[in-house]
Amino acid sequence: MKRSFLKHAAGMLLLTALAMPAQAQQDYSTTYSNGKVLLGQERYDKAMAELLPVTQAGPKNPYAPEASYLYALAALKADKLPEAYRMLQQLKSQHPGWPNQPEAGYLLANVLFEQDNYEQALAELNTIRSPKLQADAEGMKRHYLNRITERGTLERLLQQHPDDRAVAQTFADKLVAGWYRPEDRATLESIVSKHRLDRNRYLSAIAMRKQAYHVAALMPFQLNQDLGQAARKNQFATDLYAGMKMAQDSLKRQGININLYAYDAGTDTTAVKRILDTPELKQMDLVIGPVYKSAAKIAARFAAEHNVNVINPLSQDLEVVADNANMFLFESSLATQARQAATYAYHTFPIKTALILFENNKDDIAFAQHYREQFLKLGGKVSTYRKLSSAQTTATAAIFKDLKLSDVGHIAVFSDQMTAAVNTVSTLQARAASLPLITYEKWLGIGQITLRQLDDLEVYFVSPKYVDQLSPAAKHFRQKYMSRYNMPPSQYAYAGFEMMFYFGTLLHNYGPRFNLTLGGNGLKPGVFYQGLGYTDPNSGSELRHDNQYIPITKLENQQLMVVNPVF
Repeated sequence: MKRSFLKHAAGMLLLTALAMPAQAQQDYSTTYSNGKVLLGQERYDKAMAELLPVTQAGPKNPYAPEASYLYALAALKADKLPEAYRMLQQLKSQHPGWPNQPEAGYLLANVLFEQDNYEQALAELNTIRSPKLQADAEGMKRHYLNRITERGTLERLLQQHPDDRAVAQTFADKLVAGWYRPEDRATLESIVSKHRLDRNRYLSAIAMRKQAYHVAALMPFQLNQDLGQAARKNQFATDLYAGMKMAQDSLKRQGININLYAYDAGTDTTAVKRILDTPELKQMDLVIGPVYKSAAKIAARFAAEHNVNVINPLSQDLEVVADNANMFLFESSLATQARQAATYAYHTFPIKTALILFENNKDDIAFAQHYREQFLKLGGKVSTYRKLSSAQTTATAAIFKDLKLSDVGHIAVFSDQMTAAVNTVSTLQARAASLPLITYEKWLGIGQITLRQLDDLEVYFVSPKYVDQLSPAAKHFRQKYMSRYNMPPSQYAYAGFEMMFYFGTLLHNYGPRFNLTLGGNGLKPGVFYQGLGYTDPNSGSELRHDNQYIPITKLENQQLMVVNPVF
């Protein structure tokens, strides 16, 4: 999230050419220039190391203030917040007359917000008098204040800064989105009057709180096709909707009324566009679907134009939501899965060195890249990072034969190909049976590998749709589902229930504009996707759009067991 507010840090600081004796300043000049280049290349740790000597003030070092600023910027981007804070304080005390102190103050506020130090961050921004920064300072305030989920925190900030429009408007937004209580009426009216907010938006919205919410499900039911053919081909859509209906009943028993409307969206964009163009869709509080990526742009345009939140129930591709604040994924993106798997590995395995192999295709390459970046960012090391081409069986076998497994904390193999899986298992059995392995749950469906082989190894699976069938919640759901539909629930039925129950609860708690608060909600256990996990400090805005749990599961005693579900 913080990267949205670094454009000033990167661009508004105007560095001027400095007059200096050439020989005396040469080392500072070269080191300073190298640091700037490394920063531009996003090699933040190296940029910090290069710039640090230049940050020391002295009569022969005119680069010190600029180097201090850029060092702090690199530290912020590297998530080394204490280092960034200390350097900015040093910059303020050693160079009070530096003409770009407002930009330094803006950067310091960014650091303080990232440390959840809202009071000092607001105080820092309120000292900025530069007209070119004030508008962006207000944007930064709104951005970070919207992440606050504790009502008491925002109430205290409002008491301390009653004249701050950003604080007051954020509190008003939170009230309208779900925090409102009858005793808040006077406070809300005071905020609206004092800061000249839209009375219809705030006061009328409170008066019109809904007794029921309308949700449209755009699914490829294919009702215009042969019933038998459509049933086989689109069973997943039927199962999703059946799970949603079950959640609708469960929510009703809790006093949450959801009116669920089904639309046959087919498999082409024409049907989707026709449905979204109908007047009733514009009045919906939430739209679930369409499923296929081909209709994603149409759905995104509808969401933005009509301010209606739209959920894609199956995609793991963040390109589907892009930067649209009204578009969400229910399932975890590949990026989130990889980062959280890496986080889990780093915190679980004592030796912080990874060996990473991945298949030569788009998704596996992306997964491996995100995994590697996160593991390195946390402080781990990667001893091997190699691409596999499982179609070339001899070459693949050679890669595994040459692997150096000593002093490695775990191996991560991101491929669902039989050749890669068999070579991995054989290599570990022969050379390092106790070495932890992280891979995809699809390996459980590879017939050439037995459960006994996996049971003899320490294997962890990234399993986005894992459901513990022995849990009370899963048992109860299965019984109810079979009683209603005369068939056991599929993974899509579980997902449909979890999705509708989760977003139905959001509608009840925050109203149709739940996107104003979802970004800061953090980790929340679901009905089937249970457990605590690691919050990804890098995911930022993705947390608004990417709400599935990713259980890391371990094969043990021939059963899948949740080791630690992560977001």
